[in-house]
Amino acid sequence: MLMVWEERARRFAWVFFAIMWIPVAYLVYLAMIDAPEEMTYPVMPLFIFFCTGFALLLAGSFGIGWFERENIKKKGIPATATILSISDTGWTVNDRPKLSICLDVYPPYEPRFLKTVEYVVPYSFLPHLQEGKKIPVLYIEGTDQVALADL
Repeated sequence: MLMVWEERARRFAWVFFAIMWIPVAYLVYLAMIDAPEEMTYPVMPLFIFFCTGFALLLAGSFGIGWFERENIKKKGIPATATILSISDTGWTVNDRPKLSICLDVYPPYEPRFLKTVEYVVPYSFLPHLQEGKKIPVLYIEGTDQVALADL
């Protein structure tokens, strides 16, 4: 179940974002028909709730992801992986790119498996990420949860 909570939090955030537009549309409708101001009072808390929920869940997903990766780094078993592909997700955090890295992981006592991980990568680490290059990783035994050892 590791690394699942980050994705769940991010998905819930986008659900909140989508639902947030329902009260906005209703407020626009009320403004168009010149409704009394009292009719907007019950809708505003809903808008604020969904807007705040979106922001907290989206920002929290980054923290959850960091916590999950640190847990893998603490409890993980060292292995090697070959980088199969690297692609940009389109996200940046503090002007650093978030990359999607497809790995072919070779655990010492289990069959190899493919795993795609997403990382916010500092520019100084980019030269180490090249397709075909072997890198050290940590993984949780019996799962496909992987963390890059150097990040």
